[in-house]
Amino acid sequence: MRRTAQHAPILLLLAAACGASPASDAGPLSDAGRDAGPAPPARAAARPLSQWVDPFIGTGGTGFNDIGNAFPGPQRPFGMARPGPDGSDAMGRAAPFTHCSGYHDFDTHVRAFSMWRLHGIGINDGGGGALMPVPDFAAPRLTEDGYRAAMRPGTERASPGFYEVELDPPAGGSGTTRVEITATERVGLYRFAFEGAAAPGLVVPLAHAHPTVTVREGSIEAVSDDELALSVLLDGGYSGRYGGQRLFFVIRSSVSFAALATFVGGEESDERAASGADAGAAVRFAPGTTEVVVAIGMSYVDLEHARASLAAEAGDLDFDRVRSETETIWEDWLGIAEIDARTDRDFRRFYTALYHASLMPSLATERDGVYRGIDGELHNAEDFTYYTDLSLWDTYRTLHPWIHLTRPEIGRDFVRSLMAMAEDRGLYPRWPMGTGETGGMLGEPAAIVIADAALRGVTGFDVAQALDLFDPTALRDPPGGRGGMEPYLRLGWVSTENGGSAAARTMEFAWADDALANLAALAGRPDEEADFRARGRNYQNLWDGRFFVGRSETGAFGVLEDPNEWNEAFYAEGNAWQYLWLAPHDPEGLAETLGGRTGALARLTEFFTASERERRAAAPPDWYWQANEPDIHAPFLYAQWGDREGVARWSSWAREVHYDDDPTGIPGNDDSGTMSAWYLFAALGLYPVAGSETWALGSPSVNRATIRRAAGDLVVEAPDAAFGAPLDGSIALDGAPLEALTVPHDRIAAGGTLRFSP
Repeated sequence: MRRTAQHAPILLLLAAACGASPASDAGPLSDAGRDAGPAPPARAAARPLSQWVDPFIGTGGTGFNDIGNAFPGPQRPFGMARPGPDGSDAMGRAAPFTHCSGYHDFDTHVRAFSMWRLHGIGINDGGGGALMPVPDFAAPRLTEDGYRAAMRPGTERASPGFYEVELDPPAGGSGTTRVEITATERVGLYRFAFEGAAAPGLVVPLAHAHPTVTVREGSIEAVSDDELALSVLLDGGYSGRYGGQRLFFVIRSSVSFAALATFVGGEESDERAASGADAGAAVRFAPGTTEVVVAIGMSYVDLEHARASLAAEAGDLDFDRVRSETETIWEDWLGIAEIDARTDRDFRRFYTALYHASLMPSLATERDGVYRGIDGELHNAEDFTYYTDLSLWDTYRTLHPWIHLTRPEIGRDFVRSLMAMAEDRGLYPRWPMGTGETGGMLGEPAAIVIADAALRGVTGFDVAQALDLFDPTALRDPPGGRGGMEPYLRLGWVSTENGGSAAARTMEFAWADDALANLAALAGRPDEEADFRARGRNYQNLWDGRFFVGRSETGAFGVLEDPNEWNEAFYAEGNAWQYLWLAPHDPEGLAETLGGRTGALARLTEFFTASERERRAAAPPDWYWQANEPDIHAPFLYAQWGDREGVARWSSWAREVHYDDDPTGIPGNDDSGTMSAWYLFAALGLYPVAGSETWALGSPSVNRATIRRAAGDLVVEAPDAAFGAPLDGSIALDGAPLEALTVPHDRIAAGGTLRFSP
């Protein structure tokens, strides 16, 4: 896809680091806003499927509800290498809140191209392995002010496995540079085409990082006349929590260096090696050089592994070969889902969501099976592939169930990786990134991921062993564990004296404990199942008659003055209304708590009706928040409570209002693919109750979908779906009408056909 226009850079100033920007006056959110008239006929998505993927979707926005923090650079599915542009305005300004991936749709300039970043997160980290092509060294080029270059309007293109842009000369220079990028699993490849360049070259600045990220250490050496070896230690918003992320890179050029200088703090030297956080190298090619291919191998382990990956995956420096192979891999990957729909917009939203749901977690295994664990030590993955960057509090809800349904072999490796982390560290992690544990967010999300995998047919791991590894965190209160387990085990809730987000932690613990009950059942341990099942109802201990609120050690309920306000003593990233629904694992108990099925449905409809009236703004909404996790399952509670009209209407509303095919088309941070996976499920009319065997049924937007699975294809038919119109009629599975609006996984494990009627 091509980005055809750039937004005014001044809009960056509207997005301060806190993300504040003026409220929109667009009026109430409404169903899709499509023109009236007959719907166009449904048709199959034309091949190649990659034509429907637009990596620029989710790269824009200014507030909490539309900044996706996606990046347009290439990678392979769940790959380690993510080369791409890090942008800014003409003055080098890049607001942190909008540049968590290093890039934003507003950007007019490239600060540098770097190798390490995360997709769709709301924390600043990344930027290692950076380089920048320059057309000459006529002006000082050793600092960003000297090499930062403007993107020529209309020249950016991105598709799965490929990115391209043309750069104007930096200050004081002449000549243009066309930059093309592709990637293997562990290598980024760049092709630089210089036009009108007097004596082109490269700047390799170790100090480059994403906004607010600090480079604490760095070293670089010219190993030969076409190879550089470097390492950096980055200290970012999350990597700083575990002492920083050390990365190793080997850079090889197709054109020998005509001259090379290292530098420290902008001062050049004839030495072939330099160290320090502000060190780097300046490479000059011979005058008249017009094209250079550069490969960068990366490793979490050492330079030798980075060099081995480069040699094995891109040693021939054949850019076109690697690009072709990567594009073929993506085309095959996207083919897991074949859909019929009525508009190009439907195809773009679906296949871009499928693409974005395939970027994280990240490969962390070297080609010989070695990985650096979250304990900082080297280990060997003997019969699985080790992954990191698991944003579990986000991804357990939708991304992992999507992988369990469509790519169980990958789901197995994610589970085995979590188990390896538990063995290496002694505890399951909450948010492992790179080679460390960040401790991000709350709860015990690994329990829900692993139970979901086991209950949805993922094999290749020992369920009993996985359950045993939860003993330290589920039965005790160790440092680095859940936090607040002592009062939780003693009282049945996390007390407000035990830190913030007490109600949110209690509710997350309850969901995780119910998932552990499911694992115990699979492991044949009825006593443990009963204990965990009872703990799964602990959220009910927080009910004050109106909402779930924090309680003290004495049992006194906290005072909730305004249920629409954030109360950090009780909740995490949300308010009382948004947390009112955080017990989908126990729909009957939740309904009973809310006054029975009729009362529960009335309150849920009150919630969504207010949500529909609320104006879109930069700040978090008071009501339904599609851009954040605690309530994104809420539309599908209607299905769990047997309301066909409700689930059809409100799941369609949430999907059509909050997702589009432009740079603001993801509702807030994609959260490592969580929001994209939500869209995929909503488009299919099939939504997971994470950590269980249950699928809730909704209202598809596609007219037909075939999910290719080794166990048997799953087919969705909704011939009357049009423009997001709710389908609130009957549903049949393999021709037999369904009475319930939920389906256990074993009913579709071997495939089948779900047909939705108006």
